[in-house]
Amino acid sequence: MFFFLSKLASFFITPENWIIVLLISLFFVKSPLVKKRVTIILVIFVLFFGNEVIYNKIVLAWQPKPVQLPPNITYEAGILLGGSGSFDKNGTGFLNSSSDRVFEVCTLYKTGKIKKIIVAAGAVYNDRPKEAPFLSKKISELGIPPHDIIVEQQSRTTFENALYTKRIIDSLKLQPPFVLVTSAMHIPRSVRVFTKAGLPVIPYPADYKVLDKKFGFFDYAVPKLYIINDWSGLSRELVGVLGYKLFKKA
Repeated sequence: MFFFLSKLASFFITPENWIIVLLISLFFVKSPLVKKRVTIILVIFVLFFGNEVIYNKIVLAWQPKPVQLPPNITYEAGILLGGSGSFDKNGTGFLNSSSDRVFEVCTLYKTGKIKKIIVAAGAVYNDRPKEAPFLSKKISELGIPPHDIIVEQQSRTTFENALYTKRIIDSLKLQPPFVLVTSAMHIPRSVRVFTKAGLPVIPYPADYKVLDKKFGFFDYAVPKLYIINDWSGLSRELVGVLGYKLFKKA
């Protein structure tokens, strides 16, 4: 039920979907006054949610800054959350644009910051390939010994990532804290969930989609349609935090 409600809420809170609904409504509204008002709202939405500067500032306030782990400290394990593997219609896996987190967790291992890598990534839908086996294979190809790669492939959500990972950690008697590696956008939600599950973690953000950069005049004045789509990621995180709090999962 929670899984279904979270997906439904994400759909309704995404600005891109609001704009689509407003566009469709223009074809059905008969009143010139109502049509004018809908058009004004539509223009405001496009100007606001298409503004890269606004989007940039809001995301920067949400995502954490890069982390430097203390020197001369080695942690028992780093936990890599899914999202960096994609599959074609034949089930062939590929590293996608979020694969930075894979290289970050491998770097942590190679530099002696972590002793093991726990890959926590199942499949959101039952008819899709599980991500963890594919990612663990890629990590192994990058030179990480297979005996130091632990696979958790049952989970569909961040909550289940934490639930099943804790079972593995408890069974192996690994000592906390653990380094949690995922996208910068996902760090605030995932840290809350893992902490609630009883897993002390050190957040290690990777895969930054938004950087603090300089903007020119046209960035302030001209909306960019692709930015409207980018809001879906932030919307999903906000819905996730609120939903997990409501259901006592974070």
